[in-house]
Amino acid sequence: MQELDASQLTVEICFKCTNVKTALKYNEVPTRAALTAMITRTVKFIDANKTLSTPEEIEMTVNELLHTYPCFTLSDWRLACYMMAKEAFGPYYERLKLAQFVECFAKYEQLKAPVVNTIRENERQQYERETAEALRYITPEFGTEFNPIAARVQKADWMKGEDRLTYTEREEMRQRDKNRAK
Repeated sequence: MQELDASQLTVEICFKCTNVKTALKYNEVPTRAALTAMITRTVKFIDANKTLSTPEEIEMTVNELLHTYPCFTLSDWRLACYMMAKEAFGPYYERLKLAQFVECFAKYEQLKAPVVNTIRENERQQYERETAEALRYITPEFGTEFNPIAARVQKADWMKGEDRLTYTEREEMRQRDKNRAK
């Protein structure tokens, strides 16, 4: 795990980092160790009277946060813990247990939501620009969006009987009908 300066992290940077579930899938032991270290560092820094004290409580907190916030990246965890240490989500009143971690992560998620929506909107607009550009190159010069022949005929009429045939084919059919009638 690369150690980044948490004070320099932004939500945009965190969005581009490795998802926690992916990191757990490929490197479970180092990822769990890093998450546990983040929680432990936060608990030691805040120094509340009623706090997580046993390894079981810290492990339970890590598991609950993983279950509740699976979409967070490793950097999201770092930034959320850093913001908790700065008391950006409010004071803790001498209590720092699982409930306070869940509450602070929920506040971080609310803080993160508009930024992620903006990133997704920019990605969508970029995709539309790239698609339009690609279509411009593969559309033939003579192709138009408006087909004047098809516009004169209703779809139901277009598929009916002789309207489907070309002029030459219709003339041949008329000649055959005349020859049969003789």
